[in-house]
Amino acid sequence: MIIYDGKYDWQGTRETSSRPISWWASSYLLKIINISKNRPKVHILKPIIIIVSDTGKGASAANCSENLAKSVCKDFDIDFNKILWIDYHPQKPVYMKVAIFKALTTIASDTLYSVTWRPIRPNELEMIIPFVPEAKSIAEKQTT
Repeated sequence: MIIYDGKYDWQGTRETSSRPISWWASSYLLKIINISKNRPKVHILKPIIIIVSDTGKGASAANCSENLAKSVCKDFDIDFNKILWIDYHPQKPVYMKVAIFKALTTIASDTLYSVTWRPIRPNELEMIIPFVPEAKSIAEKQTT
């Protein structure tokens, strides 16, 4: 089930007193999918898939993924620990990579994470193809 499919805009640091996503106004394309709705009897560890793409306006989603993911989770009332965060580049070369957020420390109520990236796995691609048909071309490239 698609929860959200559209633009996510960030106006810059003057917008809020919370930690900024980036210092510059930025815009991203988001698709938020809850895959547990289609499988009610299956317990899924990360049932929320968030696919983010750069629009070319502002900071790269990959460069500010920790703060962008926190902001998206806050705005959509999503548990940060239940997400699979995918950075999607539909331009050539087309690829998807998955963020691995590792908690480093907590300061007050804010947890700081390190972010590493890995290629998307075939089973993850299969889960999102119904919601992102273009992902099929990535799956075909990985099997060849």
